Amino acid sequence: MDSKQDLLGLSPQLWWADGWPQNAVQGSITSGFEALDQELPARGWPCGALSELLSNQTGIGELRLLVPVMRQLTSQQKTVMLMNPPMLPYGPTLASHGIDLKHLILLKAKHVPDRLWAVEQCLRSNSLGCILAWLPQSDLRPEVLRRLQLSAQQFEGPIFVFRPSMAQGQVSAAPLRVLLLPRPRQRLALRILKRRGPLHGDYLEIDLPQPCLRR
Repeated sequence: MDSKQDLLGLSPQLWWADGWPQNAVQGSITSGFEALDQELPARGWPCGALSELLSNQTGIGELRLLVPVMRQLTSQQKTVMLMNPPMLPYGPTLASHGIDLKHLILLKAKHVPDRLWAVEQCLRSNSLGCILAWLPQSDLRPEVLRRLQLSAQQFEGPIFVFRPSMAQGQVSAAPLRVLLLPRPRQRLALRILKRRGPLHGDYLEIDLPQPCLRR
């Protein structure tokens, strides 16, 4: 066994550091931002795997970053679940972005173990189109994210976990980790900390989606 293809054939979890993985995830969904898609291994947010989004504060545009995903999935009558967002999303604003509120679920759980249990059950049931979960604790044990990642492999859609930026130095089973930073003029900077494939150390800036005004 001396070829790259022979080695890569041992497991879909193997890839060369200087190239993109082959069949590493079930699929992907476009982020809605062409420049970002170019930096994601499957040319979009991975499905069947955790995407960990880290920031040092909330309300910097992290939800608007995922507006294209929520709009696409709800238009396909797939349900998007928001688990414990720090602020209550404003329905009319979401609707102005083209998100169908009939296919949006907000779930609140006071205690972290209850949140983790609920997310894990939703992943295993594979009955939703997408999950957004806020886990503000910076000291989650590595095995917690490992369990979520294992459950995510049974899920057909994207799974986003929001965590504080101070957790970026901790071990995480999430195949994709992205640091988010606010920028002026309705922009957001992203730095990919971990992905399947070669690392990208530079910051990428995107223009956040604006509400569609209807007359």
